[in-house]
Order: sequence, then C-alpha cells, then structure tokens
Amino acid sequence: MDDLDILLSLVENPTRRRILERIVREPSYPLQLSKELGVSTQAVVKNLTLMEQCGVVERTEVRSEMGPNRSLYSPCTEFTLIVDMRTHAFSAKLIGAEDANEPEHTDIARRLDEIDERIEELDRERSRLLTERSAIAAFIKQTDENGNEDGMTVRMDERR
Repeated sequence: MDDLDILLSLVENPTRRRILERIVREPSYPLQLSKELGVSTQAVVKNLTLMEQCGVVERTEVRSEMGPNRSLYSPCTEFTLIVDMRTHAFSAKLIGAEDANEPEHTDIARRLDEIDERIEELDRERSRLLTERSAIAAFIKQTDENGNEDGMTVRMDERR
C-alpha cells in the first residue's frame, strides 16, 4: 500500500476526519476529543493510534499533577488529496506540503483571505478544465465509434 492508499483509507472514515478537523486547529487530548465529538474515548484512542502508526499524527506525553501523564495529539504532516472522477478520466493525487516562507505578521488575516479566495478560483478553473477535458474525450470516443478515419483517433492513455 502506498502513501496515497494509506491516506485515502484514513480519511474515508468520518470519525477520523472529524478528529483531524479538530486537532489541526489545536492539539487535543483523547478525552477532550471524545466529549467534543460525541464519540467514545476508546474509539477516539483507537483512531488516533492508527493515525499515529501511519505518521499523520504524533503523541506527546504531558505531565499531569493529578494522576498519570496524559497524551496530547497533534498533526505531524501536511498534505493535499485530490480525487477527480469525470467521464473518461479518473485520477487520485497526493500532494505533499512545500516549505513556505514565514509570513510577515502584518495583516495576516487579509493574506489568509486572499489565499483562500485564490484557492477557490483555482478549484473553479480546475473544474472547468476537467469538464472541457471530459467533453473532448467524449468527442474523441464518439469519433472513433463512428469509424471516422480522418486522424482523430487518439489514445488517451498514451498521452500521459
């Protein structure tokens, strides 16, 4: 199983997605997650242990003055998963995080808004391009099925 398969199997589970959504905002303890998500502590620990084994989260032992040490979980990797399913096209990609320059602390909220807006623009453009690609692939397939011999035959798998 490669990294893409592992990550897809991890995020397919709604409980794990909810745990990840929470701990990317702030490292958390299993009991805290259990209460916030309405899931048993045992289920939270089981999912966190699996994600830790796969290298998605890490556990830090925190001293407790009132009992045994507590485990604090936080993400230890960053990635983007992209899955496209269109007529005549399927792809699943894993994109790792790239090192980014430390942002200047002037108007960070504005910059975050700009980045989010640009990501949305790119997503819309990507969707438009995938729709166009599907239409072209359908045209090529129809042309091939109609027996046209004008050089329109293109093997989509040879283009990659």
